[in-house]
Amino acid sequence: MSMSLEALNLAWFAKINAPQHASNTMIDLAIFIANDTFYLLILFLLFLWFLGDQALKERAFKAVFFTAIALGTGFIISQFYFHPRPFMIGVGHTFIEHAPDASFPSDHMLIFSTIALSYWFSGRKFAGSLLLVLAALVAWSRVYLGVHFPMDMLGAFCIALMVNIFGIWLWKMIGERILQFITQLYQIVCKPLLNRGWVK
Repeated sequence: MSMSLEALNLAWFAKINAPQHASNTMIDLAIFIANDTFYLLILFLLFLWFLGDQALKERAFKAVFFTAIALGTGFIISQFYFHPRPFMIGVGHTFIEHAPDASFPSDHMLIFSTIALSYWFSGRKFAGSLLLVLAALVAWSRVYLGVHFPMDMLGAFCIALMVNIFGIWLWKMIGERILQFITQLYQIVCKPLLNRGWVK
């Protein structure tokens, strides 16, 4: 007898979600991956923008541009399809606090996977691969900690993939113009720092 998609989602969640007696080490590791790697990713992109050459700046901005589209798409989906988080329906064990908002798709997975795929499709396979591994770890951690279902992650990855494949026309239409404007504004605002060589 075939299993429904929701039943499969619950079954996968039960296998990944941390047990009540999970070790503090595993919980702390999962919390670091689930929460703190986001800030490391932001610092990585800021580093590329302020200290990278024009090509690095373009790839960083393109990743952010696609991420904005992916998050917007995810927001629209959540307005028409609301799926509760595990703790909202009394499923599994929850180890971090989270607002009782829509579970599908995962914003964290949208961000990490969109940026990873942006680098992958830009020809930076090594960086893209490392970021995809990080995205997978983030997906695991947030299910492990009980704030998401596996399908939230799979759905977010599919959205990120579609945005990177079909969003390229939007990038060529307006993304490159926005980048040019942002670059000019950056050169004006940060001119003293640029003249001193503190940023590029």
